[in-house]
Amino acid sequence: MPMPRPRKEQELDIARRAVDETIGLLAERGDLDVPLTAVAHAIGCTAPALYGYFRNKSALLRAVRDEGFNRLYREKLAVFEQMRGDPFGYLRDGSYAYVRFALENPTLYRLMFTPPPRLGVSDDPWSSEAGSQLLNLLLTGLRCSQGKGFLPGIDLNRYSFMFWSTVHGAVSLTLQNRGMDPSAKWDTAREAVDTLMEIIAATCPDRPSAS
Repeated sequence: MPMPRPRKEQELDIARRAVDETIGLLAERGDLDVPLTAVAHAIGCTAPALYGYFRNKSALLRAVRDEGFNRLYREKLAVFEQMRGDPFGYLRDGSYAYVRFALENPTLYRLMFTPPPRLGVSDDPWSSEAGSQLLNLLLTGLRCSQGKGFLPGIDLNRYSFMFWSTVHGAVSLTLQNRGMDPSAKWDTAREAVDTLMEIIAATCPDRPSAS
């Protein structure tokens, strides 16, 4: 007798677990070369069965990349909600959250922002729905800050790229330095954020402390 087909909720659970387990394996291995057999073993199914949900490893990594953006968005959104009414504080603490996420998930972060060509995804991290949400959250923080007197007359669409690229660049450089200990990586990236906030604070006459 053939085995019954899994119910829709079971299918969704397998796909979700495959993504979650792959994120864990990326962290363990430190590279993107995660065999589908290892993912299948982690969730308790066979590799051929996994192909029913992901056509190949690239398809799985695309789903993992999207989930990475979703997780980062949720973390930054939580900070935004906590700091509602204080957009300057959100830009600072939201950037700290961004740095922590990258330093705690270095391989996932590289997949998100420097995906290998074989994945067939855009080099623009903001082209996906999840990436666009993340960028819009930054723009919202900048617009609200501008409404409080910061960055007067600044084109925020252009400034948002400068803001993100500074934080992203600091994170990427620290991740490349394998000889730097975790606390030093955090301090280095945090200092880049603090410098950005000092620049923004200087544009407002009644400026708060950036720290």
